[in-house]
Amino acid sequence: MRAIVLDEAGTPQLKRIPRPQGEGDLVRVRACGLCGTDVQKIGRMPAGTVLGHEVVAELDDGRRVALVHHLPCGECERCRGGHESTCVQFRRATIEPGGFAEVVRARDWIEIPTPVDNVVGTFAEPLACALRGAEALPRGRALVVGCGFVGLLWVQVLARRGDEVFAADPVAERVELARSLGASTLDGPVDVAVLCAPAGIDDALAALAPGGTLLVFAAGFDPAPIDLERVLRGELRIVGSCSATPRHLLAAVNLLPSLESPPTVVLPLERFDEGVDLYRSHEAVKVVFTP
Repeated sequence: MRAIVLDEAGTPQLKRIPRPQGEGDLVRVRACGLCGTDVQKIGRMPAGTVLGHEVVAELDDGRRVALVHHLPCGECERCRGGHESTCVQFRRATIEPGGFAEVVRARDWIEIPTPVDNVVGTFAEPLACALRGAEALPRGRALVVGCGFVGLLWVQVLARRGDEVFAADPVAERVELARSLGASTLDGPVDVAVLCAPAGIDDALAALAPGGTLLVFAAGFDPAPIDLERVLRGELRIVGSCSATPRHLLAAVNLLPSLESPPTVVLPLERFDEGVDLYRSHEAVKVVFTP
């Protein structure tokens, strides 16, 4: 089968590799979204790595499904405490070898409603991550910092639950997209800031009212400086939210038919490098690849 594989230099290459063996069912990939974490891993992960986890696949019986990216055990102390992504079992691969391939072996999935096409179906996994993260936040005035694809999902998630939502991004066109989805221009302190772009951490902290909450939803591999004096004096709360659970994926799939889809570029695997360049240059809000 064909797949995008990282070579010895960490560079993505379209290659033919054997079909995956092991646990799970073989399913045919119909679409896979490019996540910011995929781009961050290029040049960093070992040779032979196949990236991609925002996957819509087709089962043998023709049903289309969103693949579950991680599976917590559901029984350990961490899972019972709501920290499923820190479960020892959670990091075990559930999509082999990775979604940028023609065929993968999957361990769990959620069926996609008929009206939802394959491209929009890939939004289920990142949307599920936002839904889980939102559970850690108080309601009120909320600022989304970084209005790329996932930031635009956050705007919708927060607006739908009744928050007053604001948006910030250095790219004016993306702020306009956020405004079209229910966000406003920031006009004062907020109760919550959702960090969807690591470079915006200073803006996020500065916007918080005393006692406010910063949710770190996106972070790079390199450490980011934090103004601890501002955190101390403002008695701010900083929390993280990483990934999602099958419960959140089910909720996301059910939300997809009513979701406003951000602008998306769809490309074949042969044009993977072009898609990554479009993402890095901010020319594309979202890129989805089809085998």
